[in-house]
Amino acid sequence: MKIFLVRYKPIIVYYFLACLFSWPFFLWRDVYSDHWEGLDLDIVIKTSLIMWGPGLSAIICSLIFKEKVIKTITLFGTSILRSLLFWGVPMIAFIFWGEYNVSFTKIIIYLGGVFLFTLGEELGWRGFMQDQLNHLPKWKRYLIIGAMWEFWHFTTRTLSGGIFARILRPLIFILPNSILSYIFGESVNKSKSIIVAVTLHAWFNLLIEFANTQTFIIFSFSIIFWIIMLSSWNKPFKLKNIFFK
Repeated sequence: MKIFLVRYKPIIVYYFLACLFSWPFFLWRDVYSDHWEGLDLDIVIKTSLIMWGPGLSAIICSLIFKEKVIKTITLFGTSILRSLLFWGVPMIAFIFWGEYNVSFTKIIIYLGGVFLFTLGEELGWRGFMQDQLNHLPKWKRYLIIGAMWEFWHFTTRTLSGGIFARILRPLIFILPNSILSYIFGESVNKSKSIIVAVTLHAWFNLLIEFANTQTFIIFSFSIIFWIIMLSSWNKPFKLKNIFFK
């Protein structure tokens, strides 16, 4: 047990701080708010404070345990240009061809906010946690991250129903969160880029927030684009290397 605590101390402290920072804002947003509207400024601010809990925790733990933590994943990974394209191309398509019932200005501001608060969360789960667990077999790594990610959400699936339902729902959602952790995590391991994780995570949220045919079409083409980008990530940056083998 002592060896375990010494080896995984940065992860234990990280998770404690991530929950400590985020849980009060989960309560504020989900319990003490009178309404929920995805583009409401008040809700966006509360969500931003929630999602920066893992990011702040990762920054603190990287400083406290700088001699112990492993750092291979960075903001732009091994290619700044590819990271910017990975985020930017699908988002530009969404801005100009997406279907949303708000003004053009508001959607630009909203997407900027999506980037910033998703960055806060991904600095933690992919930018810190994944590096510390990359020595484990994939199934263990992503199951651990998926479970920790799910229970960090705190109020998301525990506010309604009887006690059995409140316990069962988080347990059930460990599996889809582990699958998402695998998709995000393997994409990040290929690129070493947190922006890649931010992009995929942001689009998962956009699919829920703007669940319409136009969003699904843009997302479908984006998947093809992302696969091509990742498959050619470490090749010299030429158009023929990105779009042709």
